[in-house]
Amino acid sequence: MKTPRQCLQAAIVFLALSVCPFATGQSTIEPPIINPGARSLGLGGAFVAVADDATAAWANPSGLMQLARSEISLEGRSWSEDREGVASNESSLGFLSFVLPRQKWSIAIYVQTLSSLEFPTEWQANNQIDPLSGLVVGNFGVSAALRLSEAVSIGFGLTAFAGVLSEGTFDPDGTYPFLDDMAESDVGATAGVLWGLNDAWALGASFRSGADFTFASGGRATIPDILAAGASWRSAGGHAVLAAEVEQLYGIENRTRLHLGGEWVFLKAKPLIGLRGGAWYDPQGGAVSITPEGDLTNAEAVFHTAAGIGFAWKKFQLDLAGDFSKRTTIVSLSMIFTF
Repeated sequence: MKTPRQCLQAAIVFLALSVCPFATGQSTIEPPIINPGARSLGLGGAFVAVADDATAAWANPSGLMQLARSEISLEGRSWSEDREGVASNESSLGFLSFVLPRQKWSIAIYVQTLSSLEFPTEWQANNQIDPLSGLVVGNFGVSAALRLSEAVSIGFGLTAFAGVLSEGTFDPDGTYPFLDDMAESDVGATAGVLWGLNDAWALGASFRSGADFTFASGGRATIPDILAAGASWRSAGGHAVLAAEVEQLYGIENRTRLHLGGEWVFLKAKPLIGLRGGAWYDPQGGAVSITPEGDLTNAEAVFHTAAGIGFAWKKFQLDLAGDFSKRTTIVSLSMIFTF
């Protein structure tokens, strides 16, 4: 039987050697951040100049002016990871929002799960395997939009972030491992503009400030600031939509992500049916972590492809999309209720 002192020493040794990015106590991780919503996912994330549903509250709040009726939006998202040091990233609730539009202004409240990472660790304590360590990051926000003219709208918002880090530790007698939870909070802001050049072309831009969490264990998580700009084209009658977007991320390592997507809507079908496809490129593969020595890990270029389908009735819309790369598989199901 190990003494409590021996168990404590074993825990300290493990914390120094674990592959978990937080286990070193000085490492920082940047969870992968992707816009919410199945429609945005199916368009390859090229959404800042489209921004025509409730997820605009986060992606580009100025787009809330495009909503004609009040709506409730709900998204469920499943995210599986396949990379060294990360087991999975799954969340049952991706995004939940309510939007109240008016002729010259709109307001939205929303809550979302930004990330839910798990880190595989193999602690051996009396021949038992310790639970996984994990990081969950979510936020609650309020966004509003104003119509400046028939062509231009602006939007802004505030968001409260919460991060919870769970680390496996030993109980005092060294018999059973357990999870020690640490919680931190931060606040951020978002702003955006949408400019309809004509019936076909629109330009959009947004800026979202992120969050920085330093936990009691010494581990750190950062949500990057994101500056996005893009353009969209809509065919006469609205059958086709094409969109492109450039994102500049200011996180552990600054980088640029490129997004491209398109949609074809069968307007004579009942319900309306939309087929979507897209692609995007991340030069450092999403979840970037940094060691205490300052070295980037899990940092390699990753190319994503996306596809989706949507069905729209008079007061209900259902969207399904998937995003695929060599590192991640993301599946999103969204529902929108209007009234």
